[in-house]
Amino acid sequence: MATDTVEDVEEIDDIEIAESAAEPASVPRRSAPVRRSPAERPRWVRWAVAAAIAGLIGATGFFGYRYFAGDDAPSTASSSQAAVLGVANDYAVKLSSFDYRHLGKNRTAIAAMSTADFGKKYDEMVKALTEIVANGKGEATAEVSHSAVESLKGDQATVLLFVDQTAKNVVAPEGRSQPYRMVVKLKKVDGRWLVDDVETV
Repeated sequence: MATDTVEDVEEIDDIEIAESAAEPASVPRRSAPVRRSPAERPRWVRWAVAAAIAGLIGATGFFGYRYFAGDDAPSTASSSQAAVLGVANDYAVKLSSFDYRHLGKNRTAIAAMSTADFGKKYDEMVKALTEIVANGKGEATAEVSHSAVESLKGDQATVLLFVDQTAKNVVAPEGRSQPYRMVVKLKKVDGRWLVDDVETV
């Protein structure tokens, strides 16, 4: 019996050794990621998220306003600029074009496009140049190559223009081309844009 017991014990020991050898090396178990509550997150993360949300709300409000209510402002400004440019361009062409045989041709149109004060200045200029242009048999045509609104505030506007004039007279019968840069100031009177001053630079 004693022998059998020893043998049994030896067999049990052999089985335990075999089982322990068969078991794989201990593998560390993966623990589930620790999730922090919003209060436990770093302060800079909370600030960054808050700033991003505030920026998104601000952008949405801005673009929403532009979409629903802001379209009128750009269209109004564009129409005002177009009106100012139209008057300035037409005025520059009429002012720079003349024919000694019909010196009064553009006079009425120019006077109608001018304020009362500038209309008087134009009349004085025409009277001073009439004899010179007539004696020299002067003729001129003009076109505006470039123009832009420099400023537009309320009922005041300033337009910059590049005007190309081709003129001929008894001294230069073949004609000569002369570029001019003009600064035209306009004033809105009774809903109409009128020229209030012209400078050649």
